Amino acid sequence: MTPNNAAKMIRIVTYGFIAFAVVWGLAPYSSISEPSRLLLDLLSLPFGDAPANLTQSEMWLSSIGAGLTAAICIMLLGIVAPAVQNSDRRITKVTVWAFIVWYIVDSTGSIAAGVPSNAFFNAILLVAILIPLCSVKFEQQSQQS
Repeated sequence: MTPNNAAKMIRIVTYGFIAFAVVWGLAPYSSISEPSRLLLDLLSLPFGDAPANLTQSEMWLSSIGAGLTAAICIMLLGIVAPAVQNSDRRITKVTVWAFIVWYIVDSTGSIAAGVPSNAFFNAILLVAILIPLCSVKFEQQSQQS
């Protein structure tokens, strides 16, 4: 995959992450939290067994998670995609490792908390972002490593 195509794919995947963050970030606002509650219900299969209202902890932790996800999206759009487009191997490698660490921490924690289905959904997101990061073919003369 060319650096331009990889950067384009990173941007597309990131817009999906942004949509996820926006929906997740609705959790603490009871009058508009239904999309977030449905998302959390879906991620903690089986679907349809979630309580009607989110707890204070679920709302609080959703705010934190959605905020961090949104911040990562800004970095993907403003730093990582342009770096990949400019054949910056170092930023590309660091981003791969950052997402692997996220996957391990989030998924093992989800499994320990009794929500193994989240690890499955995390794997989908991980693959989506790793495809452009790991399949990009940089030109040989790039000075950054």
